[in-house]
Amino acid sequence: MTMPPISISISIGIGISISGRRDGSRRPSSASRTTTTIAAVLVAAVLVLAGVDGGVAALVHPSSSSSSSSLSSSSCRRRRCASSSSSISIVGLRLGPLDDLSEYGKEKEKSELDTLVSKREAIKRARIANTKPDDDVPRMDDMSDEEIRAMLLAKEEEARGKRGGGDDDIIFAMPDFKIKRSSSSNAGRGLSSGSYGGDVVSSSSAVPDGSDDAASPEDAESAGMFVDWTADHDDENEFHVPNRIGFTVVDWGDVRKGYVDGKLKKKDRAAGRFNKSDLKKAYEKLQRNGISLVETSESYSPLADALLNEFHSGCNYGENDSGPLMASTFPNPWKHAFKTRALLPRRGASAIVSAAEGACERLGMSSMGLYQIENPRPFYPGGGTSALADGMLDVISDDHARYVGCVNFLDVRKLAKLQKRLRAGGEFVATNRFDFSLTNRANAGLIAACKKIGITPLCTNVLDGGLATGRYTSTNPTGGEVSRGEGDLGPYPVRKLEKLDVLFRAQDGLREKVNRRIGDMLMKFNDAPGGGGGQVPRINRDVTTTQIAINYVRAKGAVPLVSVTNVRMANELLGCLGWELSEEEVDELDKACKSCGV
Repeated sequence: MTMPPISISISIGIGISISGRRDGSRRPSSASRTTTTIAAVLVAAVLVLAGVDGGVAALVHPSSSSSSSSLSSSSCRRRRCASSSSSISIVGLRLGPLDDLSEYGKEKEKSELDTLVSKREAIKRARIANTKPDDDVPRMDDMSDEEIRAMLLAKEEEARGKRGGGDDDIIFAMPDFKIKRSSSSNAGRGLSSGSYGGDVVSSSSAVPDGSDDAASPEDAESAGMFVDWTADHDDENEFHVPNRIGFTVVDWGDVRKGYVDGKLKKKDRAAGRFNKSDLKKAYEKLQRNGISLVETSESYSPLADALLNEFHSGCNYGENDSGPLMASTFPNPWKHAFKTRALLPRRGASAIVSAAEGACERLGMSSMGLYQIENPRPFYPGGGTSALADGMLDVISDDHARYVGCVNFLDVRKLAKLQKRLRAGGEFVATNRFDFSLTNRANAGLIAACKKIGITPLCTNVLDGGLATGRYTSTNPTGGEVSRGEGDLGPYPVRKLEKLDVLFRAQDGLREKVNRRIGDMLMKFNDAPGGGGGQVPRINRDVTTTQIAINYVRAKGAVPLVSVTNVRMANELLGCLGWELSEEEVDELDKACKSCGV
């Protein structure tokens, strides 16, 4: 076997030290140095003989060192000790080409090459995985509206280029949307309005000769035609809320909130009390004029559902062919058990189904539009999130409700987990209800989070107990009412009102600005040829700061649910229809809120 040429540098050191009796050490003799030299020559000769082709060069560096040994005890002081040490250290190793390596060297080199190749392949695969090809189109669900429009426009232009610009041959992939509801029956013809609000779509928008040409947005604006609030919204899911506004019956039948079972005197109405007659008039007015979403709950007064049942069966809905959009709620099982003094809370999927069935019976309906589940904190007994999702799916499959939603699910991760489970069953979480107002914006981020996962946010307490109305200020703490007694400074501390002065001033300034804008639009309508077809839009011409606060929630993309107990409050809510806050006006309110620390 032929040895490969190897170049090696070796240093050999042999050190001999001899300790003296008392002075510690002495230098080695000449005989010792001669012995060291002979040993080094012998080692070098052995290495030379190992290299047959003469490819081995050994550099031998003799070195000597001496070390002294000390006496550790008195008994060893007279003993002569000698110690010697020798060391061989390899200074460098240089390998030649692969063909000249030994078997061990070849295996080592091959192993290193395989490791390097595998690393490069891993990097290449990662680069390919993170690189989107030109024809890799993302899923429609992951794309925004602007991205979808741009994609379809690009495909249309590409098709025209390939087919010579023929519009009839344009074929491109369109997403298959599964709509569970039919289009609004009122779209395009509008709803009648009362003294406030209502539809503002002019009949002149339709072309008399029956052609397919429609008026452009510019022509519509110049002619005084406004938005049809019964139409669908671009950012909503399949659960459609007419006019993106609703009302709640949280105060109905509650004596502590001012309900009186009987007739009312003038002073009682001035004090804010209401009775069954007030509730019926308000309900019918809202339903006939485009606000049909009604929110109730099993945790409200038992009279609330009974009154809704009675009003629904005898209500004149006018042009509202769809009737009320009823939404009931399955309350927190722990709170419900404490309120009803039950031994154990309701648990399992069957409890949700039976509660939804009971809500339908109380409301006198075979099916509701929406059934909500309140957050069962700390957890839902009898199965957790899985039982919660199964119960919501069973509510839909048993036709107790067409859609399901949540209440006070403030943890986005928990909400997204529930949404994922329902989508796996072919349904989805349609809504999430929580508190939000102009003066309480703690859940502002939750609105955007809900929309991101396809959930419509419903907001309660949008007037923050009256604080967000702008009615109570530091200069008018009683809200214009006569003091009820000596020292009465209104429902809110003056210091708190002073903190919000900047917001209230901005709110009042926007009220005047919106009123001028509405007046300008109506003037354009009257100045249009033919006077706008003789149909003057019925729109609120005296916007209040309360309506500014309500439409602020709508402008954020949420559905406000306002408590309505009389006709005056119903008119206030209807006065929010027909106009909206612009982006600049919303930004102005946002800046005022931030300056006040809200």
